[in-house]
Amino acid sequence: MKLYKLLLGVLLAFSLTLTATGCGSNASSVSAKTNDSSEITDNPDEFTIRIGVNSLDNNFLLKILDNHTGFLKDKGINLETTEFSAGINTIDAITTDTVDIGLFATYAGVNRIGNTLSDSKLRAFAMIDKSSNYKLYANPDTVTKPEDLVGHIGVSQAGVVFEYYYGELFNQYGIDPKDVTITNVGSVQEALALAANGGGDAYWTGSANYGKFEEKGWKPVIGIDDLGIYMYTFLVADESYLQAHQHEVAKYLQASEEGFKYIDENLDEFAEWVTADTGLDKEIFKAEWNSRRHYYSFEQEAYDDLVKIKNWCYENGRFDTNYKIEEYINTDALAEAFPDRVDWKATE
Repeated sequence: MKLYKLLLGVLLAFSLTLTATGCGSNASSVSAKTNDSSEITDNPDEFTIRIGVNSLDNNFLLKILDNHTGFLKDKGINLETTEFSAGINTIDAITTDTVDIGLFATYAGVNRIGNTLSDSKLRAFAMIDKSSNYKLYANPDTVTKPEDLVGHIGVSQAGVVFEYYYGELFNQYGIDPKDVTITNVGSVQEALALAANGGGDAYWTGSANYGKFEEKGWKPVIGIDDLGIYMYTFLVADESYLQAHQHEVAKYLQASEEGFKYIDENLDEFAEWVTADTGLDKEIFKAEWNSRRHYYSFEQEAYDDLVKIKNWCYENGRFDTNYKIEEYINTDALAEAFPDRVDWKATE
């Protein structure tokens, strides 16, 4: 009997130990899933990429595509976008670690770098657009030709490429900058408000907004193509991010171009999604899409434009110390994705 009781006790203790261990394992497993903020998946190649966008830029449109089709999600890419009114604001967001990737037009980028040389780690890594679709719209009651800007108000945005457009316009038409009042706004919506209430006389804008200014009664005066200017736009990130995530960035660039191809081949359907999501007229969007390029590269002309505008900024007092632009370019991810698209060399 004593032996029976002893065996029974051992078996009961062993059973309780198994039960306790099982509960502990389950609790630990649930706790781990609850406390881990990252989603556990079966695909170790999945990743999240955070991009600052402007309305209707390529990454903005890829997000629309992904929302409607899962195009990027199916490739293991979780695209998170935050919209900003101008490319310069995406640079601020990179600095505060709100986004991983932003964009800038040449002037905004070289000007920001020139004013933050001591701590800037920004690197342009791919050219995303080359456009001449910018015009100076103006109130026809006050400005019908460039010279009419004298004594009137030109609306601009601080630190963005419009400052360069005005500078070149003044130079080519012999206008003293002191004779034109420049008023800065934070967005195209604010510029439209000034157009409506008479608070400004002229504003540079892209083709997607031509109709909005025409609704206010404004008319085009001159285009940047008339000044011999193109607007180059670049993707940009912090150097540490590009070094740590080169393969992910390369994969995203490749997937993006597949997305652009899909949009090209299904433009009518995609334009309907854009209209549904943004309210932009379908035909206006299609014209805008067809007027722009949709592939990534970094060519010599892009580098040369960066150098030209950097030197213009330095010579016109936008920053005090000149620098070499090649130190702020990193095309390693682009070269991994598209080896034949990287074709530039430093000339300074």
